[in-house]
Amino acid sequence: MDKQSTAYTFLFALAVCAICSFTLAAVSEGLRPKKEMNAALDVKKNILKAVVLKEPIGPKAKGEEILEVFKEKIEEVVIDESGEVLDWIKSGEAKKERNKHLLYIYREEDEIIAYCFPVEGKGLWSTLYGYLALEPDGITVRGITFYKHGETPGLGAEIEQAWFQDNFKGKKVWDAEKKKAMPIKVIKGKVKDKIFASQRPYSVDGISGATMTSQGVTDLLAEWNNIYEPFLNKIRNFPEIHRGD
Repeated sequence: MDKQSTAYTFLFALAVCAICSFTLAAVSEGLRPKKEMNAALDVKKNILKAVVLKEPIGPKAKGEEILEVFKEKIEEVVIDESGEVLDWIKSGEAKKERNKHLLYIYREEDEIIAYCFPVEGKGLWSTLYGYLALEPDGITVRGITFYKHGETPGLGAEIEQAWFQDNFKGKKVWDAEKKKAMPIKVIKGKVKDKIFASQRPYSVDGISGATMTSQGVTDLLAEWNNIYEPFLNKIRNFPEIHRGD
């Protein structure tokens, strides 16, 4: 075939594309286990962040250290829609079962320090993924983290910043006087300027210019608080059952 012909040029380009595609596919497939391991490591790191460890892990901690701390401090359990802990289901199988949900229990020695559960829902452009941790009373927020999303940098993406997440610490998800669940709301503006004092424990400052993302956070917290409410109500009324006393 004439190397100057159009057909030769076309076939040569096609061969190069095929080789490049095959190489990229092989590299991607080869890196898949590492990507999956890093994703799992990131999840564990964010759970540890949400529960606010008494001895925080340093920002330069290696994967082995994170995994070791997680294994030592965090117990993974599965609960059903009535809030009962299911010992017969392994945590890795929870997503395959209908109405079964993961719960993470942070302990220091034999003392429960926090309960943590996943939260996810739609923002403006993407699905938001995070973890919410409560104190042993099942009422007070200990920490929250959002670790995966596709929101606008400088606007909705602020949900991953410390200033936003720190707003949740100490807030409440239950009105003890009214005996009523009160999922936290992200408001437009500042809580101290917009909300009556009686409602401030259940509200946090919004993100300027990110109304839809803020509403998404409010909605997903309401949804997941409702999912875990049966379990939370049990530990509020009968704490000795879940604290190993």
